[in-house]
Parts: sequence; C-alpha cells; structure tokens
Amino acid sequence: MERRSLSEPTEAVQRAMWGAFSAWCIKQEVDPTALSAAELDGYLRSREGTVPASELTPRYAWRLVTLVDRILNHDASALGRASNSAAKDLLASYPDLKHANAESMEPAPEILTDAEDCTLVAFLEGSVPAATAQEPEQSGVRWQDIRNRAGVALQRGAGLTPLEIRTLKVGNVFVDRDPTKGPWKVRAPATGSVQEHDAPLARWGRPLLSYWMQLRSDLGLPGDWLFPSTRTGKPWGKTAQFEAVAEVLEGAGLTGLKGGSYRLRHTFAVRQLSRPQKTEEEVAAWMGIDVSEMKRCRGILMGSVDVL
Repeated sequence: MERRSLSEPTEAVQRAMWGAFSAWCIKQEVDPTALSAAELDGYLRSREGTVPASELTPRYAWRLVTLVDRILNHDASALGRASNSAAKDLLASYPDLKHANAESMEPAPEILTDAEDCTLVAFLEGSVPAATAQEPEQSGVRWQDIRNRAGVALQRGAGLTPLEIRTLKVGNVFVDRDPTKGPWKVRAPATGSVQEHDAPLARWGRPLLSYWMQLRSDLGLPGDWLFPSTRTGKPWGKTAQFEAVAEVLEGAGLTGLKGGSYRLRHTFAVRQLSRPQKTEEEVAAWMGIDVSEMKRCRGILMGSVDVL
C-alpha cells in the first residue's frame, strides 16, 4: 500500500502534539509503551485550561488520542510487542469523543447573515471617533469597550480564534501605512491544533485596531499583551473574553447569537471563499489550518458583498 504523505502544516501540528505528549510522559514518569486509558485520560485533562491548549475541543482530543494510538502501535508492531489498547479503551468510554471526527457529527458552521454582518461592521467602524486623540471616556465609552471591539474586528476581519486573540502580543501586529504596499497583517501564535500563521486584516478593521493601539499606548498599559484584561497588564481570561464578544454583538443590536466568537471566524472564512480569486488553500493558510478543514464551509458559500 502506498503511504500517503502529510502536508507540511499537518505534519508540523502532529509533531507538536506528539512532542507535548512525550514531554508529559517524561515529567509524569509514564512509560508510553505501557500506557493505560486512565493515564491517557489524565494527559487530556492536563491539556485543558493551559496556554496554548485551553481550547481543547472534542475533535482535537480525538486527533491527539488517535495519533498516540498510531505511533505507539506502529512501534509495537515493528518491535514485535503486543498492541497497546489505551486509546481504544478510552474512546470506548467516551462516545462523544469516539465520534468527534465523524462526518455526520459535523454540523455546518454558523455564520452571520448578510444583514447581521453589515450591521456589525458598521458598528465597529463607528467606534473610531473623528479625532483619534479623543479619550473614549469623553463619549461615555470605556477603554475596555474599545479593546473588546478591536478584538471582535480581528476575529471577524482576520479570522482569528478566541485563544489567538487572548495570546496576541503587540509585536504580532504588522502595519503598513502605505495602502499601495498591501494589507496589514496579524501574526497569530501557534495554539493547540492551529499553527502560527499570518492573516491579513480587512481594510474596515484597520482604523479601529490603530485607534486601540494608540489608546493602549496613551493609557500606558504595561506588558506585551495586545489585549490585556486590566490596566496592570494581566492577560485576558477565557470567560471574560467570551463575555466581551457577547457584549459587542449585543451593543451592535445583534442578539441571540450564541457562540459568537467562532461565528465570526466562520463568517470570515465563508466570505473569503465566496470571492472567485481566493482559493481554499489560501484561506486555510490565513486561518492556520489544513485545507481539508475547509470542507465544512463549502456548502454554505454566499454571494460576494461589499464588506470583507
């Protein structure tokens, strides 16, 4: 049987996943060749709530478990050892995890409608005052509101995940003041199953990000986090950022949008794929994922609209 080679992004992700598991085994003094289901479950639980793996989804957990299974049992077969059943036993005890990669379990991603998208973009564009030196408090807007809206602009205008938003550093933003030299971009850090990648920011989002970065400097916020949670520079927490997105959507007049963060990312992907000149490979690279993961968006492509 011909061996199917992996794409470079997929291979890089799998190497990182196996490296993290190996490091955990060494630290916990676990022998991988004698791995038990309980130990493998313990590793999965250790990945939840840590950076960069705090977004441990069932599908990512399934990929990790099956990767461990393939490597351990490939080595066992090559060395004439009995196969290891840790992954099989663990998957049998967690039906949701066992079927996490099944096509039938993959609903179409939720996205903003044309009207909702236009409403949100107009709201975000309106967050930038005519005179950018104006303090937000003068118009009844808190600095946190500008932070929240800039974060939403990056999720919708650059396709970033919630975790990428929270782990962005100031140095991850690359600004070109000359519009003839191409778009601004954000370098998203590697997070869990998503590799480091560069994503261009939609033109409508650039003034808001620029306003936020100037305001951040004027306030003298310490540290390197692009979106700190407090004026002392602490990192933005998962729950707080999730609630901030909900507040922005509600402030824009969009209610009832559960799971707004990923809805923004999916909207970015579908909007880009609806453009004839954009390929799935290009959009996948902007999002830091393998092109095979773009298949969820294929069935819901929209016609092109005036906003990115």
